[in-house]
Amino acid sequence: MSSEKLPDEGGGDVVLGEEPEYEEKLDDAPKSILLSMMRQLTTGMDLSRVTLPTFILEPRSFLEKCSDFMCHGSLILDIGSTPDPAERFLMVCKWYLSGWHFKPPGVKKPYNPILGEVFTCRWDYGGDKGSTYYVAEQVSHHPPISAFHFVNRKAGWVLNAAIKPKSKFLGNSAASILEGEGHLHVLPFGENYKITFPSYYVKGLVLGTLRMEIVGDIAIQCEKSGLELALSFKNKGWIRGTNNSVEGKVRKIGSSTTLYKIEGRWDRSLTITDKKSGKTTPFFDVDAEKQRSFTPLVAEPEAQQAYFESRKVWTHVTRALRSNSSTEAATEAKNKLEDGQRAGKTERTEKGLEWTPKIFQPVAAPVNDPSWIIKGVEYTPYNASDPEEAKMGEKLQALAKQGELAVGQALMEELNPGGFPTG
Repeated sequence: MSSEKLPDEGGGDVVLGEEPEYEEKLDDAPKSILLSMMRQLTTGMDLSRVTLPTFILEPRSFLEKCSDFMCHGSLILDIGSTPDPAERFLMVCKWYLSGWHFKPPGVKKPYNPILGEVFTCRWDYGGDKGSTYYVAEQVSHHPPISAFHFVNRKAGWVLNAAIKPKSKFLGNSAASILEGEGHLHVLPFGENYKITFPSYYVKGLVLGTLRMEIVGDIAIQCEKSGLELALSFKNKGWIRGTNNSVEGKVRKIGSSTTLYKIEGRWDRSLTITDKKSGKTTPFFDVDAEKQRSFTPLVAEPEAQQAYFESRKVWTHVTRALRSNSSTEAATEAKNKLEDGQRAGKTERTEKGLEWTPKIFQPVAAPVNDPSWIIKGVEYTPYNASDPEEAKMGEKLQALAKQGELAVGQALMEELNPGGFPTG
């Protein structure tokens, strides 16, 4: 997406109780805190350096939230053995649209990851479907950049992504624009699907009811098959429209002729129309797929995680938020982490050091991958006769254990006694 153009957020009024799972009604105290914070903001202001109140936080890191892309990852398990390129393309489109419904109720924002923070997990499918592994690292703080790597060798695909959220205050709303892109490599066919992301809006900050919306234009493009999807996430406008809706067209790259039309609500059901035959069929039904294709992630118990892993990093904030007893403990724990991050930056500057990510590396001139990729990424097709294949997951998990949190010495000694940031 463009770094400057903001998507149209629509103008419809939010009606309290219309869709409570996307709404938040604040009590007087948190509403007062929010209004007090907003008085210090100006329209268009970058919110990346603004400390947000803890009552709007979702109790998990943005790195973990991005694992939602694979909550229906079984939808692309057969992509490496599907011979028809159009069928593969539609398989990718369905998978992409499948993860947006997975969210907590109300209006919540995940934690901003600490520089050097790591999240890793996997999804186990068994038999010849193998496991999908996920590793994410916060590779930059200003600007914030999160790098991701998903891979399922047996299924024949690798997904690399880098996202740079840009948050802006817009008066009665705030936007989080997900700049960056993902690249899904389907290894047996040498295909690369370039993927972009929509934006998040929170409306009703001053007037009306708080509501979370997903808005904006995205694209999925595969040069080898010559196919592309241009799709818009939309919400109710002043006169017409439907909340949480999408409308997209699959075409040949450079053509104006629509091959397939995809539309519906990403949180309920989608249909696809073959424009040649005129036939419309179900494409994705959330309730049905929750039973059929949803797979829970598997993560190490927190007690076994390294100090720089997301759930361990944010454990005190998360416990305080989930206890619902007081926001003060959550705020104190959150401030401690953020102060430690600032101290780390100061100490490195005094020593003339630059922070170097431990798991991902920058791409000098990204063409077929995003701006950051994991070290040692493998693009050769799966080889069942190679004994090294069985070790791939183990090697990836070992790499993830090489992380390091970019915090100051005082916090480092508390989180990881004897450990010091090396830069």
